[in-house]
This record gives sequence, C-alpha cells and structure tokens, in this order.
Amino acid sequence: MKKILFLFTIFTSVFLFSQKPAAKIVPSGKSDGYIINIKTENLAGKIIKLSIYSGNYKQSYKIDSMKVKTNVETVSFKQKQRIIPVIYQIAISGKPTKSDILVSNGSVLNFVLNGDNASELTTNDVLNKSFIEYQKMPISEQKNIALKALQAKFPQNNTLKIFTLFELRKSLKKTKDEDGVAFRKSLLKGIDLNDKAVQLMPNAYAFLNNFFSAMPIDNENYKSGVDILLANQNCNNNNFKFYVDWIFKNLELHQTQNINDAAQYVFNQYINNKTCIDKQKTFYDATFKKLSSFTKLPVGTVLPEFEMKKMSGDAYRFSDFKKEKVNIVMFYDPLCEHCQTEVPKITKEIEELEKETNQKVGKLAVLNGNSSLWKDFVDKNNLKDWENVTYKDGDTKTQENLDAFSNPKFYILDKNGKIILKTYGYSFVRSQLLK
Repeated sequence: MKKILFLFTIFTSVFLFSQKPAAKIVPSGKSDGYIINIKTENLAGKIIKLSIYSGNYKQSYKIDSMKVKTNVETVSFKQKQRIIPVIYQIAISGKPTKSDILVSNGSVLNFVLNGDNASELTTNDVLNKSFIEYQKMPISEQKNIALKALQAKFPQNNTLKIFTLFELRKSLKKTKDEDGVAFRKSLLKGIDLNDKAVQLMPNAYAFLNNFFSAMPIDNENYKSGVDILLANQNCNNNNFKFYVDWIFKNLELHQTQNINDAAQYVFNQYINNKTCIDKQKTFYDATFKKLSSFTKLPVGTVLPEFEMKKMSGDAYRFSDFKKEKVNIVMFYDPLCEHCQTEVPKITKEIEELEKETNQKVGKLAVLNGNSSLWKDFVDKNNLKDWENVTYKDGDTKTQENLDAFSNPKFYILDKNGKIILKTYGYSFVRSQLLK
C-alpha cells in the first residue's frame, strides 16, 4: 500500500505539477506542456513507452504509450498542462534498450527511430542530440568532461544542471584530512533541495547514497547528515517526503550497523510534529510503521516460530523450514505492482547466485494477499522451488507478530534463523554466501 501511495504521488506530480499552487493550473498556451513526435520505421505492432524516473535508473514509471500500427508512422505524445521539466525515458515495450531525453515546458521535439533499439533514437534538436550521444559513451572521466561541456553550453536548462551536479558528485570522495561535515555541505552547494525535479532524477539515489557514505555509517554521523539535508524543511516542503522515504530505505540497508537510534531521531526530530500529523497524516502513519520495523524483530533476533498452511492446505510450521547458510523469507501480494516487477528479478538473481556459489539458499515465500491468485503468481514468477505458504484462515496475529504488512517484505536469516538483514540486497546475500 505504501508503494502504491508513493507511485500515485509521483504520477500526480508529473501531470499536474507546476511552480504555482495546483488550484491555479489550467491548460494554457504554447509555454505549457510538450509535444514529442517520433517518426518510426519497421515498428508495426510495437508499443513505444514514455516514462519518468523516480530517484534511480531501476525505477521508471510509464506515463504514456502509443502502439505503432504501420511500418512507417509518426506517433505523438502530447501534454497540454504545465509539467516539471525533467528527464523522460523512451523505450519499446519488452525491449531492454532506452534513450533519455530532456523535456521542458513548451518543448516541441522531433525524433526518428528505425527498428526496436530505442538507444538508436536520433534527432536534430541540438540539446537532445548531444544528450543522447553522451549516454552512449562508456563510463569514464571523458564522459564526465563531455557532460560538463554540455551543461556549460546550455546553462539555462535547469534539468541538465541538476542531473550534471548529481552525476559529477555521486562519486566524489572525501580526502583523508577533509572535514566530513564541510564535505557534505559542499556536495549540496548550488542545489535547490526543494526543486520538484530532484525526486524525478535518475541519479538522485546515487547522489544521496554518496552524501551519507561520505562519513562512516553510525548513529551520530547519520544524524549529522540528516540535519544537513533536512535543514529548515518539514512536511510542507516539496521534496521532504522523498528524502525521508529514501532515508528510511537506506537505514534498512544499514541495520546490521545498529543504527536504530538514527531512525528514531529522524522520526522524532522531523516527522513527529503537528505539521506532519495535521497535513500529512497518511505519510506520518506510513513512516511510523517503518520506524516500528527497526524496533520490532530487530536485526540480531531469531525469527519466531509460526504456523501457516501450504498451497495444498497442509499445515506448515516455521521449524519445518530447512535452513541453509543464507535464507530468505519473502512476503508478497500478487496485486502489489512492486511485487510484480521485483519478485521475478529476485528469484532469477537467487537462482544465479546458487549456481555461481554452488550453494543452496533457503527460500520461503509467504502470500500476503488473495489466495485465488496464488498458484498463478507462483507459476509465473519462478517460485516453484521456494517453499510457498500463507496464513491459516482467520489468522491475523501471525502477520502482526512477523511485522509483515508491507509488500514485498524480506528477512535475510543466517543458518540459525537469526535476522541479519531486514530488506533484500543482492550484494549482501552474495557476500554472505561467499564467506
């Protein structure tokens, strides 16, 4: 549910965001919205998607799509309302390649695409032509130099400015003698943290990760970073919820470093106040639930015994679970959009890790939703070699005891059933298998 609310906020932002209050937004003249024309060849029957990002390259959300009907056809994406100028993604449904383009209010952009390789998109628009060429360059210092040159050529393009600052600073490292607080502040220099475009940047997460990783991850350093990032912000600010959401995701990844105090600090200092309670009650409640995950079943505790049932209807006890060196307990709902995208990726990654390390991973999948969709979801998402269980009829206590209300939800366990991580991390699971 939290994921759905978050996606709804992002989608609403794209269609209705303006630098003016929402009530004043009306379809208007040439300065609002965009027109994106794509002349296609050899794409009959294919679907072209227009998407936006939400903090990282792995999360793109479709906002429009067009099905190409003939071998030579021009498709047009049109938006009449004012938008937040950001980076849009053009891709072909079912194909891995894509091209990112810069779109502003009043943009009329013309592209050509021959075939279903979206990275081969071409245009005569000088800015986007250069931006597409930049994307094709291998990662190197030369690529950063090219980006800086492009931004210098188009200094008025705010989207390109933010993207460039994030891209150049996401890998900057503090020198040995440099003050950590001063370094963190320097990373934020020149960035308007309230700019609505920030949360729609594909490299925002990477930038924030480097900001917090600039100093060793512990409670005091993390609280210091939060104070710098959220200085003078509250629930009324444009990107406040985006930053807090990212912070709690990041804190989950670092639970093995015992930073529960930092999570409590973020909630008490910035969220547990009248402004958030009165004006952002849904956000307040969702964040409070996240906080509870740091105190309920914390890292280091053994996952408690529970009773459920198998797909066959037979009884199942957690003590029946055959534990390996590393174990994953996953809770999911087939109707959860994030589950629909993440579960097949994760099952594939685990299968590949087992082959790479020649070790079995203990795998338990718990259905958190409608049992009528259960078998079909298991069959489609490579869950057949997982142990598949769900709650007994009428049982609500087990879900509460396991703090398993979000979807997907993960516990990574050691061979004794002790919780070593409360989220899924490919690199973490791999490192544990290779120990």
